[in-house]
Amino acid sequence: MNDLYNPQRFEQIEDRHQNAFAWRRQDYIPLGIWVVNPEYAVDLDYGQWLEPDGFLDYQIKVLTDSLTVGSDLLPVIGINHLGTALLNTMFGAELFVPKTAIATLQDNGPTPLQLLESIEQVDQMNPPPIDSGLMPQVEQICRHYREHLPGWVGIDGPINNGPFSTAMELRGSGILMDLIDDPQRCLKLVNLIAATKVEAEHHLRRLLACPVDQFHSQFGIAGPGLRIGEDSICCLSPEMIAQFALPGVLEVLRLAGGSGYIHFCSLDHARYEQIYPVFRDCPDIQVISSQLAFEYYAKHLEELRGHLAIESLYAPGYSYVVETYGSFTAWADEFVPRFKNESGLVLYFQVDSVDEGRAIWDRWQAAHRK
Repeated sequence: MNDLYNPQRFEQIEDRHQNAFAWRRQDYIPLGIWVVNPEYAVDLDYGQWLEPDGFLDYQIKVLTDSLTVGSDLLPVIGINHLGTALLNTMFGAELFVPKTAIATLQDNGPTPLQLLESIEQVDQMNPPPIDSGLMPQVEQICRHYREHLPGWVGIDGPINNGPFSTAMELRGSGILMDLIDDPQRCLKLVNLIAATKVEAEHHLRRLLACPVDQFHSQFGIAGPGLRIGEDSICCLSPEMIAQFALPGVLEVLRLAGGSGYIHFCSLDHARYEQIYPVFRDCPDIQVISSQLAFEYYAKHLEELRGHLAIESLYAPGYSYVVETYGSFTAWADEFVPRFKNESGLVLYFQVDSVDEGRAIWDRWQAAHRK
């Protein structure tokens, strides 16, 4: 993998990401292409999910293929086969562990089981010690990754679930009624999770030798701060997002550097576009990350400009443009000339092979020459 070390190229990629997220004009839309060959995951066994060797080997193959394509991705490996398990287990939650793995590990991992049968149990909860739950095993995995990877490869810890989404995992869907019946206890739970999350984040970053002012997501993107997943906000109205989810996110960002960005999932039939205005005028939220957000960007550029940048196209986003426009080339040839001299947009997605990735990369460069 050391043959792929290219510091000048990596610096260019980081500049492109940062420029886009800061709305600095550049004549290029960054496009990351992850190569995730499904054959690499065939022998992975979740029976050994806390043994790092097999998963590290898988991630090295994925990163090697992805860097070979030459796309706008930084050399980062995420410990993403742990899913969102860590924070939940620190509070005492048990896990359901799948028997088999799939190629896209960030969509798999152990599922945290509900911990709280009633919101009143929050009154007995205290901040867990830093060595609670799976943290000792995660520490070993972090050290193993750092010891066996070149220093120029960044490492990101387990998936960064937000305070409200973690609260919903711990309490289950019952929290949606609790927000109405017992809002103060709900906020107490979210705030407790936010404080624990910050402590765990600082702890893991020290283990992984991550600079405190450098935030590279597990997807190879140089963000303006922490990338926080808050899928559960899709269940809330804008008013409830502002009341119950935003304070916990801002607390995490404040203690972890001051600003950052939010992810939530979107599909063609469920885009949750009511969420964007909640964060658009919040100065500490600089980026929204969502699969189909690139179409919201195209329709609402003037509203977003200078306020809220977009990270998008991954997962169903890529297949959506192929199905809607007939091919990736047809979409790129229409989209890129319209927006290449704007800013505020970073795109990435995954393909199955190096050859497919290279072909798409060439088409993306050609679209910029139009």
